[in-house]
Amino acid sequence: MSVDSPDDALARVLTRTGLSYPRGVLGEQTATLAAALDDGVGGAEFDSQAAAAAAELWSELQPAMAASLRQHLEGAIGPDAADLRAILIWADDGDSDNPLSRALAVRAAHELAAAVRRARTAVAAAEPAIAAGGPEGAIAVARAAGLAVVELLDLDPEDFAPEIATYVDGGESADALDELARVTGDEEIRTWAHDALDGISAVGPGEARAAMRLLVEAEREDDPAKDPVWVPAILALVEQGFERALVASAVEAAAEPPNGKELS
Repeated sequence: MSVDSPDDALARVLTRTGLSYPRGVLGEQTATLAAALDDGVGGAEFDSQAAAAAAELWSELQPAMAASLRQHLEGAIGPDAADLRAILIWADDGDSDNPLSRALAVRAAHELAAAVRRARTAVAAAEPAIAAGGPEGAIAVARAAGLAVVELLDLDPEDFAPEIATYVDGGESADALDELARVTGDEEIRTWAHDALDGISAVGPGEARAAMRLLVEAEREDDPAKDPVWVPAILALVEQGFERALVASAVEAAAEPPNGKELS
């Protein structure tokens, strides 16, 4: 019979709570760790990189992680509550050299590595259309850039639901799109978007990669509505929002009994 360990409790808490670092705050050390995961780096080198990623993030994010765990503890009972109380000891530790800090850094790196793979897949899929050039190629560049940014920043259409609703109410016109870009594209998020696209377009062959580089290296406009990286990203979010709404509508329709009568 195996003896339950603090690491087991930590794994259960992370699974149940979904506790993780926001993608937009991850730094260079986490990106290095994500690349190491893809390269199969292990042993002492991996341990060193994991420690560096943990140290990079913990001092800033430790209060938010501890607060989140306390919120989960408020409604927890039995073994769940015991697990949370055990992990809160690490959550309250200001030193990044603790199992929770390291586990969150490694989880963030795994999620970032997966997002980078999905972003590169989106860019690679656009390669034929981009190589062909013309209007279709330009559209493919913008679409691939938007999808890549959404993946890399872990953006969610629900976070922009009111702004997207206003855009739809405005008839999805060019003016409505300009306004959508301006109300969502603050300087910080646009900088993240450019940095993220810069990261995946810095290496590799192909017309798609070169096209991404042109977007990243273009002179930055003060007006978010003229930002060739942010506008495609917010449009990608609009499309995802529409897709979710369609799926939800289909599920709701499928759950309704025929002719509006309840099934016995």
